[in-house]
Amino acid sequence: MTTKISQGKWTRIRPLQRDELDPYTEAGMAVGELTWGRFRNNLCKTMAYTPRLLQTEVEYCNTFIFDPPTFRGEVQEAGFNDRFLKELVISRTSLLNRSWYSITHHAFIGMKLYTDHDRRDEGHRKYLCLHEHERHPEVYTEWERLVLDYAVKVTKDAHLVTDEDFANLKRVLREHNREEKRLAELPEEAMDRHVCAQISELTWLIGHFCLLNRWFTALQVPDEGPQDEDNFQAVYEATVPADIRERNRKVLAGELPH
Repeated sequence: MTTKISQGKWTRIRPLQRDELDPYTEAGMAVGELTWGRFRNNLCKTMAYTPRLLQTEVEYCNTFIFDPPTFRGEVQEAGFNDRFLKELVISRTSLLNRSWYSITHHAFIGMKLYTDHDRRDEGHRKYLCLHEHERHPEVYTEWERLVLDYAVKVTKDAHLVTDEDFANLKRVLREHNREEKRLAELPEEAMDRHVCAQISELTWLIGHFCLLNRWFTALQVPDEGPQDEDNFQAVYEATVPADIRERNRKVLAGELPH
């Protein structure tokens, strides 16, 4: 006999529990939880209403969010952009869309990433200024600034992206790639193709999070709290500095420009 799991705040759509699922859908939920930090989360529990979406979401998302450079023989298939850069892009997009679940969870993921690589102070500065990155050019490299500028325009209205923006984006990606040992010696034609792959991946990442931001917001998917199986609020408060958490709250409340 299964026992109902204690569930915290329920919003527009109640997150489902394992004993409400068929075995195949439950397996999809377990894969999502095990793959994404062994954390039982309301993303998977809410997505479980559409079983096939839940079953395919993890591998699909990993290809452009979490996968490192991945090869099939000599063909690179995933991981074209730097993980730190991708997290900045995800959070910038989510701050613009005022999507609470994405803002909190990726502030945690991003700060943990920087902390785990002994770059916590750098991460703190970059996340604190991220809602208005264009006002703090001293905090970001040109590479980061131009990518974040692109993310802002794609998020607001993709028609805002100009040919000049695109040319500058390609230039700064190419220059950054030349600083990386694995890419430094690529012939120009191969470098151009790699830069196009990076822009394709970045644009898909931005677009996917615009979709996901709207899904979280419309359904009001809640953070996992002390009444849930895993208390996300506790690790959020322990990992993300208080000034960033307060900025996140103010952006959501409409008290700050974003």
